[in-house]
Amino acid sequence: MTERKVLVLDNGANTIKAGYALFSQQPKIIPNCRVTRGKGDKKTFIGDQFSSCTDFSGLYYRLPFEKGFLTNWEVEKGIWDRIFSKDVLDCDPQKTSLLITEPCFNLPNIQRTYDEMIFEVYEFQSYCRTIGNFFKILSINFFYENCPSALYPLLNFYIAPWLCIQNDISSLYPNRPQNLAEPPDCVLVVDSGYSFTHIVPFVMGRPILPAIRRINIGGKLLTNHLKEIVSFRYWDMMDQTYVMNEVKETCCYVSQDFLADLETCRKNTRDNPILQEYVLPDFSRNTKGYIREKKCVAEIYDQSDEQVLYMNNERFTVPEILFNPTDIGMNQAGIPEVIVEAINATHPGIVCFIFDCFDFIG
Repeated sequence: MTERKVLVLDNGANTIKAGYALFSQQPKIIPNCRVTRGKGDKKTFIGDQFSSCTDFSGLYYRLPFEKGFLTNWEVEKGIWDRIFSKDVLDCDPQKTSLLITEPCFNLPNIQRTYDEMIFEVYEFQSYCRTIGNFFKILSINFFYENCPSALYPLLNFYIAPWLCIQNDISSLYPNRPQNLAEPPDCVLVVDSGYSFTHIVPFVMGRPILPAIRRINIGGKLLTNHLKEIVSFRYWDMMDQTYVMNEVKETCCYVSQDFLADLETCRKNTRDNPILQEYVLPDFSRNTKGYIREKKCVAEIYDQSDEQVLYMNNERFTVPEILFNPTDIGMNQAGIPEVIVEAINATHPGIVCFIFDCFDFIG
């Protein structure tokens, strides 16, 4: 009897990472959204079709996730249909087992909808829904009874956020030979995602559930904040979510000395190493923006046809929200305070060991 395939679906709010277990091919990274052009032909892109888009101006996004939770099942089903089709993964659910991730602290009614969609709509042979807790899977007896043996090693090593620990063992312990059977005993995972940032302490492979913390800050909030301040200071970019996300990923960084960098930004253009000139795409000659070399003061105000966005203190003040959410009026603690709170919620005897080993992903 031929053993069933195992499909791994890391169903993130921003992107879906999908692929078959124990296959040598790299997993596919697919946008988890349905995008419609806001002008012209009104063309719609679903999932991986977005890669064929050449004009990213004025796009309208329909996202299945809202505030980190899967709420729009109509959009999500359309994306899954595309992923399971012959054009992407060529998946036959009735002959496939599914391993899918869900957000931490997922709501029970959303979990029930997951079960109904997987079994009643798609009719997968068996499936496991997990938030990254390997030992929680052990209690799902029905899955083990129907699970192919090919999935057993996957349960240890392919579940987020535990997977990130396995991937980073060599960097956590550079003198230890890489051996997936020997993960670090104590580690703190800081997973900064699209809508949330989760802080999860692991001890001997087990997440300490009472110590898990979440702050409502992720990549989407940073992008939206950057859109607002750029639209106020320079160009109106409120409808250019894709472009501003590219600007954020290209230009922004975490400052090592926030006050000193602020003082540097007050200097004139020639003496300011932080200032960058980002040339916005025009989607005719350039479909992707880029950073150009700074011009001299006499040339700064030239009459070229390029739209240039001058990124100065925005480069580091936007990421600073992760550490000081009160800067934009959010009544929440930043990542450093939440890390300390999460570690102090564990057993006092292991606090020093967790402080010794951090793993940042996102």
